[in-house]
Amino acid sequence: MTSLRAALLSLWRLGANAVVGWRPSRIGIEVITVPTVRLFGLGDRHHRVLEGDRLMGPATFAEVAAALDVQPIEFRLPVFLGDGARRLPLDVVDAVVTPFSIMKTKQRAAFLVDIVGFSLAAPEQQASRLATLEFALNLASELVRRRVGALEMLRSTTGDGFYVWNRVKGIDADIALFAGFIAFLTLLSFLQRSVATRDTVPPVRTCIGIGSHYTYYQIDGAGRVTNEFIVGEVTIALARLMAVTRPRQILIRDFLRSTAADKQPIQVGEFLKIVGERLAWMSELNLDNTSVERIALYLTGALDADQAHEGELLHFTDKHGVEHKCYNMKLNVFPLDGEPFYCGLRHAELRTGKGYPW
Repeated sequence: MTSLRAALLSLWRLGANAVVGWRPSRIGIEVITVPTVRLFGLGDRHHRVLEGDRLMGPATFAEVAAALDVQPIEFRLPVFLGDGARRLPLDVVDAVVTPFSIMKTKQRAAFLVDIVGFSLAAPEQQASRLATLEFALNLASELVRRRVGALEMLRSTTGDGFYVWNRVKGIDADIALFAGFIAFLTLLSFLQRSVATRDTVPPVRTCIGIGSHYTYYQIDGAGRVTNEFIVGEVTIALARLMAVTRPRQILIRDFLRSTAADKQPIQVGEFLKIVGERLAWMSELNLDNTSVERIALYLTGALDADQAHEGELLHFTDKHGVEHKCYNMKLNVFPLDGEPFYCGLRHAELRTGKGYPW
């Protein structure tokens, strides 16, 4: 792998070029690269320029090279690729090649958590509060991974909080991230009530949604990944939502999650029901001798004839004149003993106070 990383580093040139695709060859691998500054203007030539795996079949590889009018570069490797003894598996090679690329994902769940009043805290308190958030995120990720699967939380700091997404892609992975988000809020609420030093468990505001983004990788001098970042529609939209999110509030960006080609997209309310079903195991959760009996997860709004909340779609215009749509969400956690944990704002609280767009 050392020789492969060295070859890719020489092509990459500190980020001047990006890998678009690769395929195994008779003596090693063939690679397609283009200057990074040109990459984003070439996506309309072939969808695989920015989307999908970087490992391509022979026909697709040839199509992409022709569409970009570039000549692939071939590297000799000291081992053969593929399955079998003394061969290097293709997925292992792909894991080495992919970080030298920039890829677009059309739909992926992400959430943003922000510590309320972070800038007013002492440096020691700031570090302590971020560490508490990390602990709650790590624990939520592990709990959901064991019971729901398809979850490997990644995050990048915003200074006073985190963007969080799932390394795994697909609709099941998005459901798992939403489940991890709910588990995180539950754990944080429990910590806020149980930890003796309250200053270490901060109040937060949160928003979550699904949208497109680009993935970038930070690579060290040896060609190894040191960090991963996402930026694009979903992260920008979450930042705009956070600008109007109150302390303790939970906002969900309006979205339609695509499924199989022959099925209707899933709306926010239906998506949340699926997430709730995947969280049935939380009724068995025991947190330091406090057992959870049930949770209630819903979008707020007027009550219908059955006394159920009809989620009200909220609208606001950001500082750039762009309109955004979202829902207010509530999470109520009922333990077997003791008072419930209430996360989020009631609908009646949305239109109180000044400076908020509802």
